[in-house]
Amino acid sequence: MFSVYCVLKSGGIYDAEWVRKLRDGVARNLTIPHRFVCLSDVDVPCERIPLLHNWPGWWSKIELFRHGVIDGPSVYFDLDTVITGNIDGLTELPYDFAALRNFHNPDMIGSGVMWFRQAPEIVYQTFAADPELCMKYHEVYRDGPYVGDQAFIWDSVGRKVDKLTDAFKIHSYKFHCKDGLPEEAAVVCFHGKPRPTEVSAEWMRQHWS
Repeated sequence: MFSVYCVLKSGGIYDAEWVRKLRDGVARNLTIPHRFVCLSDVDVPCERIPLLHNWPGWWSKIELFRHGVIDGPSVYFDLDTVITGNIDGLTELPYDFAALRNFHNPDMIGSGVMWFRQAPEIVYQTFAADPELCMKYHEVYRDGPYVGDQAFIWDSVGRKVDKLTDAFKIHSYKFHCKDGLPEEAAVVCFHGKPRPTEVSAEWMRQHWS
């Protein structure tokens, strides 16, 4: 069965209500049977896989790459993703692993949406061997979007990552939606500011509820 994943690490701006809204957005727009799964250290309104580590913030996404977590065709969404149209096209793609083409730097990836047929476990293995060093390097040596978990994932797989947005159009709120929701939009990423909670457009009230 196709699976949809998200991650909720306690202590930040996100809580179980964000999980519910993403779950419901997926349910409205994915017509095939699927599992909706959240990796979390708190109760969530869906199937939960417990986080094993206390890695902060976005670094908890690295646990997606643990052995046995991804067990077939799957897509991952950040919690500040809004599903606005049919996403059946995301269920069968010609990749083992793919990630967003970064909206700011098209040469690198963004980790807000990722596709898995099988997870490159080297990502988890490398990070778990020395998480403090990995976090320090990928937080301190910033160069535009080259920061955080997306930079670490990109580096860990040798910067050879298929770009998910070459097969399925994924929109950025900042780049594509400030003047309204494009008719063809199915997935809208809120990377950074503003957050979905800060946008009052009618299409947001319709699709993020």
